[in-house]
Amino acid sequence: MDPTTTATRAHDVCTAALALAIVPEPFGRRRRAMGFDDYVRHQQRADAVMRRLAPALSVLAMGTGAAATATLARSAPRAAAARAMSVAAVAGAVVLTVRVHVPVNERLRTWRPGAEAPGWRQARARWERAHVVRRGLVVVAAAATAASAAATPTR
Repeated sequence: MDPTTTATRAHDVCTAALALAIVPEPFGRRRRAMGFDDYVRHQQRADAVMRRLAPALSVLAMGTGAAATATLARSAPRAAAARAMSVAAVAGAVVLTVRVHVPVNERLRTWRPGAEAPGWRQARARWERAHVVRRGLVVVAAAATAASAAATPTR
């Protein structure tokens, strides 16, 4: 397999994995309606998984995207531009996560069911608003990756 094919396939897989981890919202509506105790238990469990999974998937998606962009730059500049857009969208999601989600999640880790934390509804609302934007950025990344795959000449 040539380097371009290897890089683009790796980026396809990593971006798809990131999208599958971030975009589906099987508990979103329920999470937004939870009382404090249920919300804390749910978010602490989700945070325990996602604080390990999401950074790895994000770094892999950006790294493989950069490699795919570099290998496509001369032979398929439009496909390379789409890969670069995908990397930029994931980078935007990472910045948003670090600026909004991480601070809220760090506070949430100190909360205990049965002892309602002051300001928890505002923190949840801020987290939820940023999550909508983060999900949108990951959708943009996946769409740009798909557009690049469609624009990449087959060998």
